[in-house]
Amino acid sequence: MKRKVTTTLIAFSLFFSSSVWATPTGLFWTTCTTDTLDTGKGNIDVDNYFTLFEGKGKSSSFSPDLGFTLGVLSFGDFKLETGIDYLVGHDNAFYFNSKVGIDEGKLFKDAPSMCLGIFDVGTKSHKTNYNVVDFVIGKSLPEPIGGRLFLGAFYGAHALGKNRQGVMVGISKGFYQVKYLDGRDYYKWVFLADFASGKNVLGGGGFGLSYYFTPDISLEGGPVWFSDTKVNGPWKWSLQLDIGIPCFSP
Repeated sequence: MKRKVTTTLIAFSLFFSSSVWATPTGLFWTTCTTDTLDTGKGNIDVDNYFTLFEGKGKSSSFSPDLGFTLGVLSFGDFKLETGIDYLVGHDNAFYFNSKVGIDEGKLFKDAPSMCLGIFDVGTKSHKTNYNVVDFVIGKSLPEPIGGRLFLGAFYGAHALGKNRQGVMVGISKGFYQVKYLDGRDYYKWVFLADFASGKNVLGGGGFGLSYYFTPDISLEGGPVWFSDTKVNGPWKWSLQLDIGIPCFSP
């Protein structure tokens, strides 16, 4: 057990030393999920946020976020993913992220899932290098409630502002389980909701529905609101497309 934990910390520290809104595998608005990509699997995501029904001159939107995340390796029961995001139309538009995670019940019997990650690692000192570190734990809820509950905390660099820490909470619940052509079971619909505290670019929450066309292709939609409207503007609608692709054999 000690060897597994030591190996995980070494891998994470190597990435950290090498190194807005570029995130690893997330939930809806926040990173409050322990889901981590399997080794060899990639994920392409396109995230959009825009206002609805706003009056003339009051509409606003975020730049589209084009991201790619890859499960790069595993060691024991731990998995490491890393990714890059491109914010369309921005200077210093590239951001990097990484996460080490372990699934539920792996560390010991009834153990929660856990992950340690870093995201929003920008390329402009004091401007885009938010360098937000987060820690999240997750647990499946018993029936008849079902679904999963996540709790987390984050802490960012000075570029994030005076209020650069907070806590997170998230839930997910799948409905209408079906079987894919290759025999995999998956939910066609998943409800998602999350929230992050803090009056900064990360503070806020949202909820939405995700529709899975296949186990690897989904489209999420729902409203997102913000703690600091001076930074992020009024609430927005979010549409997020995720496409999972095999990249290499572990």
